[in-house]
Amino acid sequence: MTARHQLRIGSRRVGRDRAAIDATAAPRVGETLQLARERKGVDLFRAERDTKIRLRYLSALEDSDYDELPAAVYTKGFLRNYAIYLGLDPDELLEHWREEMDALRAAEHVAVAPPPQPLIEPGGRRLTLTPAMLVAGLVVVVIVAFVGYIGFQLLRYAATTPITLTNPANVVSEVNSQSIVLAGTSSSGAAIVITGPGGKTYNTTADEHGAWSSQVDLGLGRNDFSIVSIDPVTQRKSDPPLALTINVPLPQAASSPSPGASATSAPPPVLSLALAAPTEGETNTDGHVAVSGTTNGERVTITSTYLGTYNSTPPPSEAPTAQPSAGGSPPPIGPARDIAVTADGNFAEVLDFTPGRWQLTITAYRSGLDPVIQLRDITVAPALASSLNLVLQVEVHNSWVRIVADGKNVHGYNGKTLHPGDTANITASNQICIRSGNAGALHVFVNDMDLGSLGNNGQTGNWLITLAQPQPEPITSSC
Repeated sequence: MTARHQLRIGSRRVGRDRAAIDATAAPRVGETLQLARERKGVDLFRAERDTKIRLRYLSALEDSDYDELPAAVYTKGFLRNYAIYLGLDPDELLEHWREEMDALRAAEHVAVAPPPQPLIEPGGRRLTLTPAMLVAGLVVVVIVAFVGYIGFQLLRYAATTPITLTNPANVVSEVNSQSIVLAGTSSSGAAIVITGPGGKTYNTTADEHGAWSSQVDLGLGRNDFSIVSIDPVTQRKSDPPLALTINVPLPQAASSPSPGASATSAPPPVLSLALAAPTEGETNTDGHVAVSGTTNGERVTITSTYLGTYNSTPPPSEAPTAQPSAGGSPPPIGPARDIAVTADGNFAEVLDFTPGRWQLTITAYRSGLDPVIQLRDITVAPALASSLNLVLQVEVHNSWVRIVADGKNVHGYNGKTLHPGDTANITASNQICIRSGNAGALHVFVNDMDLGSLGNNGQTGNWLITLAQPQPEPITSSC
């Protein structure tokens, strides 16, 4: 009976559990893994991609070439994960591996009897210890100890912290829940960082025995997690990170009732929409807003409405009320998208917004079902610049101006009348004050942001622009 045939009929072990007359040499761990993989119908490249274990280690496991494998603690983790992936009993496979390792160590340590030593006549020459020999021996001991210490520290700082996963048992799992407790093992005191969908992070610490656990949130559809362990002394991260995928089944639309069936025999179909990003009231400064989530719909549309400048006070009503900029300029037009939904119910898109307050309307559609809508209010603030760059463009009418930058009058603009088509470029470190005789004639740009007209036609007054408040603000004091 060959080892391959033995694997097909079952993994019966030789030893305490079998009678001597039925004893047959059990297949090696490597052959068991190889046959299980071939029976599963995958090659080593596919197994490497699914288990995140390097191909060289998978090949060494199947060849029983343990010299090519890392330390025993890593090999145990590789064997456990690979056995689970191939549908084998990980505990039985690990026991078989330990037996093979014990057999290898016993073969390598063969006792050799020392040869007989000749008798030494009494009164022979004896070794005499001198102070120089003692000093030399002490120096050698110190050097060896120092070299050993340096080597130990180098190995310690070069090694990465191992991390394994015990719950869930598989790196690709399906859970019908809104959360799950992830658990595993690592080094004692190691910091565990879990990155979930949308970049959300969870932090925990391994206890004195190396065990760790953390409850994470799940959304509908596919949830990808990346788990790393950070050594508390060297701050080195485990490499590669442990990848985990958890699928949460999407609600299924009820099928049409069969003829004669009761109308109440099945629940009505439900269209779901769960947003992972953005969060309500989110603020960013780069203008790139990610919209992502899951749905059992067929497509998702995103529209946006301008609510006002980024530093304006939101209106009490929840309805969007686009506010025109100063001087009657039309409000900016926000981006809109029609997004396709993937087969597993996920969708994602990045939209670019100009500074301001925006309301996003995300709508999911599916044939035969009422659409589902979710709203998100976000704020896009301009990035804080290191200086102020003011550009004034004169439009339609003349305007008398006086400009003060950082408390000093700007040469050439201390009571000057500007004409249509004129442009003024002013740079300041902290603030710029503008006094105008016709604010409606002055179009304002601050750090490449179009802020519209300074005021209304014929309006006079003083306006202050600062790094923290680029939008011109009317002030009562004179520039």
